Amino acid sequence: MKRDFDTLRDRDFDLLIIGGGITGAALAWDASLRGLKVALVDKGDFGCATSSATSKLIHGGLRYLKNGDFRLVRESLRERSILLSIAPHLVRPLKFLVPTYRTGGVGKWTLRAGLTLYDLLSMGRVEGMDARFHFPRHRMLGIEDTLASAPGLQMRDLTASALYYDCFCEPDRLTLAFLLGASRQRAVVVNYSAVTDLLFRENQVVGAEVMDGFSGQSCQVRARMTVNAAGPWADAIDALALRARSLKLRRSKGIHIVTRAIGGDCALVLMTKAGRHFFVIPWRGCSLVGTTDTQYEGNPDDLRVEPEEVREFLSHINEVLPAAALSEQDVLYRYAGLRPLVDQDSQVYQASRRYEIVDHHANDQSKGFISVVGGKYTTSRSLAGKLTGVIMKHLGRSDPGCVTARKKLPGAPDGAMQPYVDACVRQMRQPADREIIENLVYTYGADYSRVFELGEQNPVLAARVRPDRPEIFAQVVYAIEHEMACTLSDIMFRRTGLGTQGHLGNQALERILEIAAGWLGWDLQRKEKERDAYWNKLMGRPEGITPPSSAISVS
Repeated sequence: MKRDFDTLRDRDFDLLIIGGGITGAALAWDASLRGLKVALVDKGDFGCATSSATSKLIHGGLRYLKNGDFRLVRESLRERSILLSIAPHLVRPLKFLVPTYRTGGVGKWTLRAGLTLYDLLSMGRVEGMDARFHFPRHRMLGIEDTLASAPGLQMRDLTASALYYDCFCEPDRLTLAFLLGASRQRAVVVNYSAVTDLLFRENQVVGAEVMDGFSGQSCQVRARMTVNAAGPWADAIDALALRARSLKLRRSKGIHIVTRAIGGDCALVLMTKAGRHFFVIPWRGCSLVGTTDTQYEGNPDDLRVEPEEVREFLSHINEVLPAAALSEQDVLYRYAGLRPLVDQDSQVYQASRRYEIVDHHANDQSKGFISVVGGKYTTSRSLAGKLTGVIMKHLGRSDPGCVTARKKLPGAPDGAMQPYVDACVRQMRQPADREIIENLVYTYGADYSRVFELGEQNPVLAARVRPDRPEIFAQVVYAIEHEMACTLSDIMFRRTGLGTQGHLGNQALERILEIAAGWLGWDLQRKEKERDAYWNKLMGRPEGITPPSSAISVS
């Protein structure tokens, strides 16, 4: 998958997708598999906003049962099984522990009843699915077993806990996998390409004016149908469809922090005194903690993690997990995301995560134009399936139906992951570092060998980025050459995850920067901008880099 803005010119597409987050990516994959000529553009990198700023979970949404969202929970649980099946290298089971207390939070019997219902809702089998993708039922633990699993918990008034299963994922890599799949089906996907206007023929949207973020040049992308999947920016795109009903979005801001490890092997589901839950998730030797839910009124482009938000969040964490004793110095990485909400009545924490398809074409407001907003990362594949069906109908095309529940994503291996990793290590022509191979397999799946071969061809690229990390320099080159990484932040945060556990150290960073500069033709000024953007991202600020016209040339 190589970036080539010119492939958008002088072609007629069936479908133009605006937005390369998980919704747009899943739609591109589904629509291209059904035979549509698809183009997708994003004004930034793929999945760089809401889709990468998640809690990294594929889950049913246990707390939505309280709101009576049974349909959403059931759909989410079904999608959990499907995603685990079609991308087992990127979606993995994880144990969750929910403690109960005499006062505050959810009571033991209420929790048990809720998890029993959760188990029942998850029992629907997906056709053709391997039995290993079905989860054990929850079980209740006494105080002693609870503290053995999570020794740092607040002990006062502790009564029990519940142990259940959901899934952890790599959201950046999973979003990219959908796009890689679409690209292999001849979809044209281009990042750093901003829609500046919609094209009209009478009352019909017939595409968009798109500007290349690197050259500043524009072109008209013609399409029979255009879908607005711009997430927090969806209302701005919708406003360009002059006759369309203007979307009314609310934006919920959620922050996450990565800290030193503060829990055990289980993810913890904890509750603040104000009654809001958050997760403490074991992740790459660290703990990922999130999320918050607050109304956001500003410009989505200006989103950042404020220092006072971190301090307040740390106080909530230490309140319910006193043994953690976290301070600001323990925060290795922080990030913020915006959830676009269609629910206008509830508080943002209580608002439904249902999605809404606004079909302007069917409503005769702006023919050829559809907006999609809301939803959860977990249900994006299902949403894409429904939306593609609507598009096929509007295009008057024979619809072969959705196959993405059974079609494995690029890199997805067959069989269980651990035996597959073992086999990969055994197949190496020469003794290989198991930790490196395992990291490559869980990042690229069956495509891991393509990265490993770069190291075999150039021993410099085979070296670890840092002695205590499993990533190798070949991953930097692979991200540029095959995954459309255009900036240092693309490489560090959205392709390799090298920056997501805190600063790598100046020596490793500068070596990566030198490799990227060599492949992408950066001069000293551009390297300095890229370094600054990396630090901004690490600290939860806008990356603040607008690529100059001469900075990059990839085709």
